This record gives sequence, C-alpha cells and structure tokens, in this order.
Amino acid sequence: MIVHIFSTAKGIEKNFDAVRKSKKYDILVSPPSGIKTILKKAPIGSMVYLDISSLAKTEAAQALKLLAKQDSCRYGIIDPRGSAVDVAELFHNGASDYIGATLLKKGVQPKRLEAIAKFKAMESTDETQPAVKKKYTPSGKDWKGIIQGKEYTFCFMFVELDNKNELKGGGPEQFGRISSSFRSYLENIVTPFSGKIWMWMDFGGLILFPFDGKKCDAIEAAFRLMINRMLMSAELIHLDINLSYRIAMHIGNTVYKAKGNTGTIISDSINSVFHLGQKYAEPGGFYLTDEIFRFAPGGLMNHFVPAGKFEGRNIFRMKRLT
Repeated sequence: MIVHIFSTAKGIEKNFDAVRKSKKYDILVSPPSGIKTILKKAPIGSMVYLDISSLAKTEAAQALKLLAKQDSCRYGIIDPRGSAVDVAELFHNGASDYIGATLLKKGVQPKRLEAIAKFKAMESTDETQPAVKKKYTPSGKDWKGIIQGKEYTFCFMFVELDNKNELKGGGPEQFGRISSSFRSYLENIVTPFSGKIWMWMDFGGLILFPFDGKKCDAIEAAFRLMINRMLMSAELIHLDINLSYRIAMHIGNTVYKAKGNTGTIISDSINSVFHLGQKYAEPGGFYLTDEIFRFAPGGLMNHFVPAGKFEGRNIFRMKRLT
C-alpha cells in the first residue's frame, strides 16, 4: 500500500520508519501544493497524510475540504502544533486518523495503519442504516466549565459485574462488601482521568468523563481495569471469588445533571452504552463503539479487533488477555 505524506517538514519520513521497515507500505513525501494533482493519480485505497502545519490556515482549510470530498483514499491529519480546533469534526468529515505531536515523536507503527484499514473496510461494506451521530459539543478537559442543565459531549464508561448469582450467594452482607469495594476501586482508577461515577446500581454503573474533542484518555482507565482484574480480586476483595466484569465505552451527548438527579435524563447516547454493555458485551469483555475508538490513545488501538455491528455501529473488542 502507498502511504503518501504531504508535508514540508524536514525528515518527516523518519517518523514513519517503522511503517517503511515493515515492507508492507511504500512511503512517498510531497509538498502539500501538489495534493490535488497527486490525489487524482493515487491508487484506490492509498493512505494519505496531510501535515497541516505545512500550510497557512486558509490553505489548510482548502486542502481539508479537498480530502473530505474525495472517496478513493483514506486520509489522516498530522498536527504537530495542535492547531486543529475540533478534531472530532475532522473525523466527521471522513478522516481516518489524527497524529499529534506526541505520537509523531514516538513514530507511527504499521499496526496503526492496519487498524485503520480494518475500520474503514467495515465502513465501506456496511449495508445497514448507520447510527445517528449528533454534532459534538466538547465538555472540555475537566469539569470546571460544565454547567448543570446544559448538553455536552462526554465519554461514557459502562461497567457491570458478571457473576451475579455467585456474588449474591454469600448473603447480603458479603455482597455489600463486594459492591462497596468494587465501587471504591473504580473510583481510584477513574479519578486520575477526571472520571466520575454518575449512576450506580448494585452490580455496576455509568462513569462520565469530560471530552475535549481531541482524545479520550479515559480508554486507558478501562484498559487498566481489565489488566488489573485478577489483582483486584486477590488483594482488594479478600474473598474466594474471581471477579469478572464487562466494560462498554461510547462518546455521545447528554444533558449534565448532578449525581442523584439523573432520573429524568433522556439520552440516546446513555441508552446506547447501556445496551452495548448489557445486551451485546460478553462476560469479561471490553468493548468500544466506532465513535470512541477513533479517539483511543495510539498505543492502545492495536489491542482492539473488530467485533461486529450492534445497533448500527461498528464495535471493537479488546483482545483476550493471555
């Protein structure tokens, strides 16, 4: 596959060394001024990256419009200066990837391109009605600017224990200890990522994370929950029970209300993540909708594989831990 990079940055091809060395891709670098001509000749299915730091603001906007209109190549954005105001909008307009300064410095890996190819292949073969995607209203990096009663875009994490009968079999006192310990453990994991337990039932609940429109580090919190599950079972609960739980994550909109006042909220996004977690997710699994998968930290994307379609959305599942 051809990977065409439009940039004037000196040595930018070195950031794609791992891709080149895989021998699966041919790396070509050209100045952005030639993007229109080259796109017309590019083989169908090529991957195109535009370095928007190589263009003036108006020129970058024109190039992005050109990329959004074409349908023969997958395309991504290189943004070493973080100048993109709304990364979510880039994806809405058809972008397949976004590479910021940190990821560019680490170097792009071939598995990233493979994941993009799989994701876009699922989109292109989709013959069902796509899920409705509302316009995002980023809630920010933290909770400072979030006002009750207003609608924002959040990252949603649904978590629920699997082995309900076994857990309740020890009696209400033991189950109360388990539920309380589980909730405390969740809070310890999600708080550093600005997560808040927003709704809570006996066996789990919904955790809310602010979303800035650029990335969703909250996925790392869920990843930690998965890899630390056995440690939690052994060291936190102190019972002869191996805890199993399902996690489902999604990005969407909801009116924000304080915890305890959420009973009247009507949100398709909340319904979607609950349905995914309760009706589709298998015990012990961690699932992402396509909307949130696009914003996964680069190092975690390779840990997920396509897991079919649910309610009009492409779903990704974390690979089994071995």
